Amino acid sequence: MEAKAGDLWRIAELQVDSAVLYEGVNNALKLLGDQYLARVHRLIAQRFHLPDWDASIRRKIQTVESIYQKISDRQSARRMEVLEWIIILLTVILILMPFLPGGRGK
Repeated sequence: MEAKAGDLWRIAELQVDSAVLYEGVNNALKLLGDQYLARVHRLIAQRFHLPDWDASIRRKIQTVESIYQKISDRQSARRMEVLEWIIILLTVILILMPFLPGGRGK
């Protein structure tokens, strides 16, 4: 599977979107100050299993971050390998130049 720069950009966008959505939902659900509202919030959180959703969302975000990191690492390794081959090729050319016709070694 070939990863492209666009794929990394899309995964990064998904990470940011999910983090913003996650924080927005959490901030909307925080009802501070009034004891009655705090109790209602706690009961709603239990009823809709919000802690489970929270854990699930965190796992999914960690999975996306892991995928992003692996793709990024693979692309970096590929770039480094290409650069190494370029250096080897240039070194070989420099070694062979004096032996070629019209080379500087004459």
